[in-house]
Amino acid sequence: MANLQVLLAFVLSFSVVAIVTPLIRLLALRWKLGDKPNGRNLHTSTIPHLGGIGMVAGVVLTLVVIGRFFGFGETGSSFFYKLAVPVSLIVVLGLADDIRNLRARQKLTIQIIASTILAVSGVHLYLGFETFDTNILAVILLTSFYLVGTSSSVNLIDGHDGVAAGVSLISAAAFAVLAWIVGASHLVVIALALSGVCLGFLIYNFPPGRIFMGDAGSMFLGIVLGAVACGLSMAQPAVTTFVAVCLVLAIPTLDALLAIARRLFLRRPVFLADHQHIHHILSSFGFTARQTVVILYSLQAVMACLGVLAMSGYVIPIVAGGVVFVLLFVGFFRLMVVAKQRSHTVSQDLSHGSVPSLEK
Repeated sequence: MANLQVLLAFVLSFSVVAIVTPLIRLLALRWKLGDKPNGRNLHTSTIPHLGGIGMVAGVVLTLVVIGRFFGFGETGSSFFYKLAVPVSLIVVLGLADDIRNLRARQKLTIQIIASTILAVSGVHLYLGFETFDTNILAVILLTSFYLVGTSSSVNLIDGHDGVAAGVSLISAAAFAVLAWIVGASHLVVIALALSGVCLGFLIYNFPPGRIFMGDAGSMFLGIVLGAVACGLSMAQPAVTTFVAVCLVLAIPTLDALLAIARRLFLRRPVFLADHQHIHHILSSFGFTARQTVVILYSLQAVMACLGVLAMSGYVIPIVAGGVVFVLLFVGFFRLMVVAKQRSHTVSQDLSHGSVPSLEK
């Protein structure tokens, strides 16, 4: 792959988002479209969104330009054509939710449809076990479930300035390295394009954020990152590849699994928004907005590095990645229970007309 092609993929996508995002912000303000305070974000006032439109435009324009002047070859062109319809569905879904606030079940239905289309078209996630990987029905079901998971997990973690964009930036950069290792040039290009739009968007979204990417942006990032992960497993079907892509997306996955686990534990509806995501927990324990994103970036960077090393076939990073993930899950789950008990105690004290104690 030419160095110019690599540089162009990143620089062009970054530039597009950096230029168009302020314009999109002005339009969102004029049309009064913004994220209002809810159970997921930490803002107490309305912040304009639709920033995801610029991110989508940045990636699409980058792929068109590079495809026109450099080409992607038969494999790359086929891969991108397969992405067109399902990713468009996800973007339209995200825009509809940003404008009209769709129900969670409605969103999930379209996510399943889009993911299934992508899986049936031939974009597959392989485990690296021949018995499983030769069973086409099993592969399609796994891929569909995985893609729904990636689009949902990035969407769920997008409740704090800079988190989704920064975590996705790190994941995309790691995927670019993995794609370079396996020689999948088309995956290197799209991973770098994703990195560029995330970095460009962070100019306006890093705490204190002036615009949100909205569901159109977060679900777009999620499903495209998931598709890149599938492309890597197709380029090199192996257990190490599967483990590597899972580690690279570890933090969004962790937050999504914690959301399901705590809601089941607390006997609450799984689709009901709450104030218990990882960024909420860190904030509740006194970390500032910037400290929170730095902590999450650091955790994501560690897991992504372990993923890159795991792809190389080393056993230690695979084991270490699994251990760290389990420890993070257990640790944050316990913190979530403590935070929930603390808020419940405060509510009881207030209901009895007393002032809650600041003592432990």
